[in-house]
Amino acid sequence: MEAPKQVEMDAGGYELESVFGPHEALLVKQTMRGCCQECLGCDAKSEYKVAPFNPQAIDGIRVTEAAMGVPDIMYAIEHSSCCCRVCNPAGRNFQMHVSSGGDPGGQPILYYDKPLTCPAFFTVQTDNGGSIDCPCCCCLPQLTPHTPKGQSIGSESRYYCDMCLCVPKFTYHENNEVLYLIKPETCCGGACVACNCCSGKGLVYMPFYFHDPKSEEVLGGKYEDANTPQIRKVWAGLKKECCSTADTFAVVFPPGSSPQRKAGLLGMTFLIDFVFFEGHQDKRT
Repeated sequence: MEAPKQVEMDAGGYELESVFGPHEALLVKQTMRGCCQECLGCDAKSEYKVAPFNPQAIDGIRVTEAAMGVPDIMYAIEHSSCCCRVCNPAGRNFQMHVSSGGDPGGQPILYYDKPLTCPAFFTVQTDNGGSIDCPCCCCLPQLTPHTPKGQSIGSESRYYCDMCLCVPKFTYHENNEVLYLIKPETCCGGACVACNCCSGKGLVYMPFYFHDPKSEEVLGGKYEDANTPQIRKVWAGLKKECCSTADTFAVVFPPGSSPQRKAGLLGMTFLIDFVFFEGHQDKRT
């Protein structure tokens, strides 16, 4: 696959090469920021810390304590209005600003922009008091990365809707070309998510694998291999999992990914968390 065109960073911006280039995998850790607000039913701004990661530290749904303790190299914070988070949490628009270091105040690296969209699915109440999630296949969530001064780096992440409505799917684009179809392992001819994942917190820790968009073959040749390119939700410890809705993701990039592509796929991780995991957490009982 052709790498995206090199983007000249804005003056004062952080070079993507120095931040993303040395790393073949990242651990994206959502913080417990705003957990008191969430307990009261209010959506807080999402905040993440990102660290280098060795895929061999993956053990099913867990990663080793040593991997969780690696110093952070990036910090990300959502910029959105309180009104949007309260009135339209599943479709809200926001910007995710990323800076160097593990704390606020670092050198700006880039930001990700998500416009106001429909949610990926909406809930219909049933007569017996239950509810059914129905997919929405128009005006779907998407996210684009930009340099600190607003220049696009040429990629885009999108939620994807097709005939297999029960399977969450995303597409990654560069220069208006679909490079990856990102989805979990499936069965029943692709109509259902394969039932081989562990449960927790009322949802599944399913890995989202990178597939060829034409053949739909998984990159790397096989599932359940730690080195297979993927975005996998992992267990982050009892305190974080039981006391908050914060998620942690292990991101293994496809081999040979450029720094720009890695930056775009970090945005894909934010989009998957926002669309799928955050949406399901909002509905847990």
